[in-house]
Amino acid sequence: MRCTRMTMSSRQTVSLELRESQLAKLTHYSEEIRMRALEQVETRFIRCLSLDEKINLKPVFMLKQLIRWFGCKPLLAADRVLAVLLELLRSEYADEVVKKISHERLSAELDKIRKIVRSQESQRPMELLDDLQLLLPDIYEIQVPPIPSPSSSSGQADSPSEMECRLQEQLEARFNPGDFEQAWTQPCREDVLTMKTMIDMGDSEDEMNEKLISLIIKMGDYPSEYFLQAPHIFLQLVKIQQRADANLTKVNHVLINFLLQLQNSIKTRTATLACYSILDPPATRPKQLRVESALCFLLSSCTTLLQPLLLKFTSQNWLILELIKEAVRTYAAMRAPISYLFIDRLSGLVKEAQTFCYSAKGNDVAKLVDKLAVPRLHSLICNGLLHDSIELNEANDKSINANEAKLHRQLLTMDFAYLLCMPQRGLLVKNINLGGISPPKTMDTSMDRLRIAYTLGVGYLKSTEKPSAEDMILDQSTICLVVDQLGSKTLVKQLFEAVVECNLMYDKNSKLRLEAEILIYNLMNLRDRELRGYFYNLMRHPCSLFFHAVAQKSVYLRGCSNQKLIRQRIFGIPLNTTLLRQFVLQSWLDDEPEGVQAWCLQYLELLINLCSSMNGNDFFGMYDFLEPVMVPQMISRSVTCSTLHNKLWKLTCPDEEDILLRLRANICYLFHPDAQIRIEAANRIAYMLQCPDDSGRKTKVHQRKLGFDLGVVSPPWPYQSIFSASSDQPFQEERSLDALMRLLETQDLRPAIRKSTYTQLNVLLQNWNSCSYFAKSKDSLMMVMQDVYSAMEHIKCPEHADCVLPALSLMMKIQIHQKEVLQGSPASKAMYIVMTQLLFETTHRPELREPLLICLFQFICHEHMTASESKLVLDVDLSSLMVPIMYDLELTEPTSIIAEGLLLDRAIQEIHFGQDADRTAQHLRLMVAVCTIEDPENIALEAVQKLDIRKSLKLTVPDLALFQASRIGPQLDRQLTAASNCSNHEELNQIVARIQTHLVLLRTAVPGEAGISLWKLMHKYLRAAPANAADREVYMSVSELCLSCMCFGVPPVWNGLNQALEMDTHHSFLLLLHDRTIGLDMLEVICQIVVVLLSTQTKQPADSSWHSKLFMQLSAVARTHFELRQLLHVRCLLRVLHFLSERDLRLSEVQLMYYIRHFLQLSSDLRSPTQTGSQWQRDCLHIVCQLQARCIPNPATNAKPEDKDHIARKIIVYLVGMCGHLDGQVRALAWVSLASWIATIGSSAEKVLAPVAFLPGGLLICSLSTMMYAGETVLVRELAGRVFEMLMPQMDTEKIIELLQHHDFLDDAYRTLPTLHVMSALPKDDEGTKSSCGLIGCYVAICSCLVSLKPTWCLTLCEHRFMNWLSDVMKRKVPPKPHLDDFLELCAAISDLYAMCYSANFEFLQRSICRDFVLLQSFLALLDTTINFRAPERFVPRFLKLFLVFCRDTIAYEFLFEQLNTRAALFIDILLYGTHHKHIGTAMQSYTLSALDIVCVKAQNAPENLNFVRKMEKYSVAVATANAQDEKVNNKENNASALNNQQTVKSSRKLEQGDDPVEFNAMGTLVEMLIRLFEHYFPAKTFNFLQHAGTGHIQIGETIGALLKVSQYAMVEAQRLMLLDRILGLLDGFLSDVDIGNPSTYVKRVGAHKLRGILSNMVLLLNMLMLWHSSPHSVIHETSVTAKFVRVLVRIWPWLSHSANIKCQCVQLAMFLTEHSLEMCKHSSVVLSGQSSSLLQLIVRVAVNETHRKETPDAAPHKTLVFALRVMMNCCACGEARLSLSKLRVLDTFDTILPATAGAAHGTKVSSATLNAWLGFWEVYSRYDLGSKVCHLLGLFTAIERRPPLSQGRMLCLRILRNMSFLPGNRLQLVNNIDFISMLDDIVSQSVRYIDGGGDPREDTLGEHSLGVQMAWKLFCFVAKYQAMLRGTKLMKHLSWLQNTLKQIKKIRPAYYQQWPHAKELEEMLEKIMESMEKYSVCVQHPVPG
Repeated sequence: MRCTRMTMSSRQTVSLELRESQLAKLTHYSEEIRMRALEQVETRFIRCLSLDEKINLKPVFMLKQLIRWFGCKPLLAADRVLAVLLELLRSEYADEVVKKISHERLSAELDKIRKIVRSQESQRPMELLDDLQLLLPDIYEIQVPPIPSPSSSSGQADSPSEMECRLQEQLEARFNPGDFEQAWTQPCREDVLTMKTMIDMGDSEDEMNEKLISLIIKMGDYPSEYFLQAPHIFLQLVKIQQRADANLTKVNHVLINFLLQLQNSIKTRTATLACYSILDPPATRPKQLRVESALCFLLSSCTTLLQPLLLKFTSQNWLILELIKEAVRTYAAMRAPISYLFIDRLSGLVKEAQTFCYSAKGNDVAKLVDKLAVPRLHSLICNGLLHDSIELNEANDKSINANEAKLHRQLLTMDFAYLLCMPQRGLLVKNINLGGISPPKTMDTSMDRLRIAYTLGVGYLKSTEKPSAEDMILDQSTICLVVDQLGSKTLVKQLFEAVVECNLMYDKNSKLRLEAEILIYNLMNLRDRELRGYFYNLMRHPCSLFFHAVAQKSVYLRGCSNQKLIRQRIFGIPLNTTLLRQFVLQSWLDDEPEGVQAWCLQYLELLINLCSSMNGNDFFGMYDFLEPVMVPQMISRSVTCSTLHNKLWKLTCPDEEDILLRLRANICYLFHPDAQIRIEAANRIAYMLQCPDDSGRKTKVHQRKLGFDLGVVSPPWPYQSIFSASSDQPFQEERSLDALMRLLETQDLRPAIRKSTYTQLNVLLQNWNSCSYFAKSKDSLMMVMQDVYSAMEHIKCPEHADCVLPALSLMMKIQIHQKEVLQGSPASKAMYIVMTQLLFETTHRPELREPLLICLFQFICHEHMTASESKLVLDVDLSSLMVPIMYDLELTEPTSIIAEGLLLDRAIQEIHFGQDADRTAQHLRLMVAVCTIEDPENIALEAVQKLDIRKSLKLTVPDLALFQASRIGPQLDRQLTAASNCSNHEELNQIVARIQTHLVLLRTAVPGEAGISLWKLMHKYLRAAPANAADREVYMSVSELCLSCMCFGVPPVWNGLNQALEMDTHHSFLLLLHDRTIGLDMLEVICQIVVVLLSTQTKQPADSSWHSKLFMQLSAVARTHFELRQLLHVRCLLRVLHFLSERDLRLSEVQLMYYIRHFLQLSSDLRSPTQTGSQWQRDCLHIVCQLQARCIPNPATNAKPEDKDHIARKIIVYLVGMCGHLDGQVRALAWVSLASWIATIGSSAEKVLAPVAFLPGGLLICSLSTMMYAGETVLVRELAGRVFEMLMPQMDTEKIIELLQHHDFLDDAYRTLPTLHVMSALPKDDEGTKSSCGLIGCYVAICSCLVSLKPTWCLTLCEHRFMNWLSDVMKRKVPPKPHLDDFLELCAAISDLYAMCYSANFEFLQRSICRDFVLLQSFLALLDTTINFRAPERFVPRFLKLFLVFCRDTIAYEFLFEQLNTRAALFIDILLYGTHHKHIGTAMQSYTLSALDIVCVKAQNAPENLNFVRKMEKYSVAVATANAQDEKVNNKENNASALNNQQTVKSSRKLEQGDDPVEFNAMGTLVEMLIRLFEHYFPAKTFNFLQHAGTGHIQIGETIGALLKVSQYAMVEAQRLMLLDRILGLLDGFLSDVDIGNPSTYVKRVGAHKLRGILSNMVLLLNMLMLWHSSPHSVIHETSVTAKFVRVLVRIWPWLSHSANIKCQCVQLAMFLTEHSLEMCKHSSVVLSGQSSSLLQLIVRVAVNETHRKETPDAAPHKTLVFALRVMMNCCACGEARLSLSKLRVLDTFDTILPATAGAAHGTKVSSATLNAWLGFWEVYSRYDLGSKVCHLLGLFTAIERRPPLSQGRMLCLRILRNMSFLPGNRLQLVNNIDFISMLDDIVSQSVRYIDGGGDPREDTLGEHSLGVQMAWKLFCFVAKYQAMLRGTKLMKHLSWLQNTLKQIKKIRPAYYQQWPHAKELEEMLEKIMESMEKYSVCVQHPVPG
């Protein structure tokens, strides 16, 4: 017993001891020993500690060994070792450790361990290390100083708590320094303190739940980046999530809200308007956790939670999946790649779910579907997440690992049910391009090809109707991909029958025949032995019938003779050489199915028999068809087949028809293994050579050379001996080869030299590369062949015979190296003959036989040979023949579509399914099932089972279950049905959670029926408020479901809820919103639902009065909550009120003002400058701004003026204070509201803004400095700039200028320009200061405002560089449409500023923008973009203002219109758009008309390339006719029929789809629109002349007039639309108005001031008519129109006395009208009925009155006089008018204005210009009889005498006298007038100016001489009496002198004389005078007898 006790004691002692040897094994190199040692140490140590037993060990050594464990690789059981380590330090043995090892050393070791285990997937080791770090301060009993946080700022000096230290340590342990970045923004100290109280990890579950709810509500206060900084709320939330306790649901909600807010923050941060400059030094800025690192941490936690839940259902699943989805979307918002660790984990989840779903077994579909429902749903969601992640990384990670990405992508492409049930996802998966990875893309194409092939093949199998044979053949290239896989004999039979059926069609359809031959070849090469045998058996019947028909001479195929079929090579089936060769190959194979080999031999024999039975050309053709296969394959096959040999031997026997035809086949027999056959073949060849060839030559073979066996080369030549030289080194003997070839080309080369040359060539060509070089010459082989032939001719000569062997060796090498020379060589036949001739010479020269036989073998087998340097390869088995050279046999499998389809199958299995045959088979089964049933929803087992396909391709029960489980729509319907039938609260909550999971997948793609069912379910449980706790749980879960549906935009849910809230006033939502005792969680969810409902961009119903009611009610409830200090409730309600305020609330003005003050007060009650409460402030200010927008500018309707100002002062002071809030959005809203109030208070601005004097410099400087502060956000700077612009007109201009100079405004504006970013979003990783278009627009607007206030400041602006740089903004490339609005607004503002500089600084514009052709080009591009953008009227007017400026500069105008000639549509679109009736009275139409007017003005004298009016006349536009009832024109009843239909003009460059446009001329369309505008301004029956003409009236009149003046096409269109009738009708209607009557009477009755409106309208219409008819093409021919026109002018005449302007216009209009219209002249002289005077009489009176008006002597005549005289001139063309002028004694006026003497008493002094005007009229009048009577001669003589030569008046007087001279009745009177003759003599005798000093040859210096000579010729040269009077006078002498002078000048200066005006005419006239005087002298000397 004692021994026993001792033994037991010793055992106990051993068991409680850990020796050093045991601990040492913890670091053993063997993994197994280490693990065993760990198990022993762990078991003993933990057991002792749990039992409080003592253990004998060395703690320090144990600690070191446990630490050293982590240095061994691979790392095993890290969590178990750390647990032992933790227990060791917690135990009493830790004291010894503390004594031996310092705290710093142990901490350092633990840090090393942390770095090692960080890469572990499990989080347990990290948690244990956290516990160890927290344990160290306790065991060492020291206060460990806190480690500085990467995110703590230097200003935070508060000592951190224990929890903060622990969080800080965890943060540093989990993340590297690279996981931190500079903080986006920094919280203030107060915000940090507030955020620290939000989450406490030590709180109980209930407290934590309340804090999480509060955090959801208050999260919007803070920028999302605050949660990534101290106090690390995000990290704490993830840690809470990792606990997976009762708060998991709520913390997931918090994290989802955080991610949504983070996405908004990222979007806002990348917005240009949110950009600002960070002015703090980087060193002072805190750190924050990178978003990518935070998301990676979150995703790691989520995947860890999801892993155990993947294949089962819990209520948490949908939240975790939604959280992962939002995290991926956050990555997308950042445009950053997702963590590959997450992708790997997600791939693992996908693989696990797919493996479970695809490996399910069973025979009950329903049970399998229930089993797979949840795992498959999770699988589909994870598939989508994986796809999104891959796509995101492909877009954002250029260094993506192609192989890994391919593996991840395979998981998606393998899931066929996923791609099938979610086709959109499938399409996206196919389109992913993973870093340029080509294999997946190729495989996608392969899968598409197979899918199409299966669809087509299965379609033919399931078709009830017989498919078209032709279609089947044409589809063979697709079908044959899957024929072997389908294994369907039915399909093979269908295909073969289609080939036979189309036999008649092959003759005319070559493509069909080719496809049929390919199809037969594919079917002959089927890999399935049974299928292939079946196909060969199918061939037997039609082929046997064919040969039987030929033998029996019956008809095989109706419609085609047998002979024709043979010629078409159709022998039952279409046959070609490839198919024939295939028959030979199949007959050779021993493993073919039974009967196939025999059938192939039989078929070949039948063909040979058929050929043998044919004669003539048919035989030759058939033999040629068979020969390529006969030689060598058939002959080789016949060696082992006697029947085939006999038939071939007989067929190749030569006959007398074509001896040489069979030469090639008999050469092949030379290689037969039977010697006797070889001898017989040689004899045959000898016989053939004795027959004449094509040239008639014969070759006699000597009898003694016959009977030899010439075909044996034994042993065969080794191929390596031919190219024995190594070709490793590059060939360098090119020169030697060239020299030898040139030597061979030498004529008459001696045989010995030729032999040596060939010998050298043979040596050189033993190198493969040298042979390549030699064969490049096309003539090389021909030259060698020629030498062989030449040697053959002289074979008996030894010298020549010696050349044959080297030449043959050389030819052999060339033929081996380049067999192409043997294909189709024209010398082949001749070479056959030469070679065979030489063959018989080998009986005496046996050394020639071997190379000769090799050459012959090459000739007959070159098609099957492939040569390289080292070996010769044959692709057919010729082992039965005696081949003369050694070769390698490589029998390649035939390339066919069948083989390609099998390769595709294998490749897809390998690449897509990773060699998983089961998955591949399942994939194919599903594919075939889909191909079988067109509608995937109706897939059933029975339909697939009926098909004749392989069993492995038929659908199974698990396949069907998987497919049904993958169809989300039906699965969702099942859940909804279950929910509607559920009566258990807990089950209902689970079903709702399942539905939530479905929504995570479907999101916005919820089917319509499901949406309706969803709403019914929600309405059932949300209609009434919950009554108990269980109801409350259901209510909350259904409310969350409703929120999800609202967020995903399910229309039935949205519409249903909207209608319920509108119709049911007792709806639970409305009741609970008013309930002050409602829980925060429920209130928060309800408020979110209402917010989403209100924010959804859906068309509102007509009656939305519930919005107003709810707004008023919730406003009161919010105030009540505030009074009860339920601030979180107030926050929730403010979010609802925020969005309610955006609706049409239908509040009165008093109510609006009340609620504005209410919410300002609510904002003021929580006034705080920090981020805490900022969401409260945002909501309040947003509501205020929305209400202000609806409020009439009257701050308090019922208040007294002083109260109004007091209210406004208080509000503005408060808003100014809010402009300094810490939150940027609050500041922006404050500035917006402030601007609204400033606009509201109007003129009392100075009084109201006075209280803001507490600001440094007041509000003006505050707004300016804010705008210029780079540290402020761009949006706030813009708003501040707009406020400054609003204040400018109310301030002193000089002070503003001084203020801008003090702040260097222009310099700052100049510095801002380069920072302009036109896009609304910033590019990724873009840093630096950025400015928006709106901010630059503020600078421009301030400049424009200041220029308008003080135009002289414009000079200062133009001299600054800012003004020059503005043009560079307009030169920028036009941004895309989403970013176009602000850019166009900026460019339009710049254009407006430039236009404002025109009046005083046009020279600056000319120097700068008018010479900048790049700017002009960009300006046109901007116009083009603007006119095609939405609402162009916002921008185009300002662009047109600048366009008008450009038109004032000649160079700019020319450039613009040269460009517009090629882009005519641009300007035409602008004109048509601007003249549309909807723009009446707008700036758009005003500037459009101005632009058109200046274009018309410029077109008057413009060349063709600058005449845009001509361009418009030739251009066509597309016009869509709309309903005329849509028009709202005031004068509908007055419209002509041509204008009754309103035309909507579309741009000629873009027409909306569905329009039915009609082409119309652009000018015609424009005129029609202008006339419509004219009708609007001048309605026919309602136009009132008493009203002053507006700007629109004036513009439309001037524009129409200007256009009609320059465009004949426009005038024709105006005549068609009866515009002139309308105008004359307006004037006639006014003149006929009895209320107006006589103008004098009317003036006396109402006063002269009342005439202003009448006169302005009259001037306008007359001016329009004057512009119109000033054109030469505006001729009036119609008598009725002329009469109407004259009548109107005559009736207007009484009004002329009241307006000199109208008088001038009226007379000028008459001048234009009579200019070209004879009809007008005629009616002007007629006194119309009811009138006392004619128009001409009135004109004459005006002329006379204007002549006698008192004026300065030298003044120009009044325009009215000139116009009146011009009318009189015009009327002279009409006889009636001339008679009228005669009766009026118009010339009597010259009694007073042209007296005979200068001092006449009755004379009236008029200016010379006036007199000249009258003389001009008289000159015209004197051309006619009534005006050419002699009168006022003395006055004319006096005028001539007193005026200098060649002056206008003198010339006119001479022309008048000339005209008088031409009247015969005046001759006597003038000839007898001494003064006239004297004057005439003076004129003629004037010296010619050239003689006096020369001059310009074009100067009219002979004008007066010409007129004088004309008068003399007319008066004296036609009557002898007057000739006698002229003879001997001074006048005659002067005429002779003048003639001589002209002759002399002509002789001296002929060139000058040719250009001299009147010189030639004057010379001819003088010659006529002299000739007539000579005739008179002859008659006097030789008088004719009585």
